[in-house]
Amino acid sequence: MKKILFSLLTVLFVLTSCGPDAVKFNDAIAKANATITEVSVSYDGDLTNAVNNEDFTSIAAKTDSALAKIDAEITIVKALDVPKGGDKFKEAALKTYESLRGVVEAGKGFATLTKESAIDDVNKLQETYQAKVDEYSKSFQELAIAQAQYAAEAGYQVKK
Repeated sequence: MKKILFSLLTVLFVLTSCGPDAVKFNDAIAKANATITEVSVSYDGDLTNAVNNEDFTSIAAKTDSALAKIDAEITIVKALDVPKGGDKFKEAALKTYESLRGVVEAGKGFATLTKESAIDDVNKLQETYQAKVDEYSKSFQELAIAQAQYAAEAGYQVKK
């Protein structure tokens, strides 16, 4: 019983030493990251299926839906109060979400295709889309680094 009580007190001490704002801030961005990741995976799958099935007309609606979800997360993160040392973490999160927005906007270009579209047109869209995906992947990695740095400064560990 003493071990459990000691462990509980240790956890409470760790949480209070970094302040509730730091944890709340991290948790809010972690939640936004989960939503953004879900949007990314879902949109990429929807886009791939639409292109493979030559269902180009469905792409615009899927794009608008994804953009609305991304914009909602951007609004939430922009409104967060930033605790000490959290500026770079917040900036990295917003940069990542904006880069995903760029991916989705590039994907909307596929809505202009038809079954008769030239292969060169398809290839150009794919190259543009892939460049945006690469940019998003890089910014997501930078976000993970910013989160780890913020956690270290705030005095807690990020669990994967």
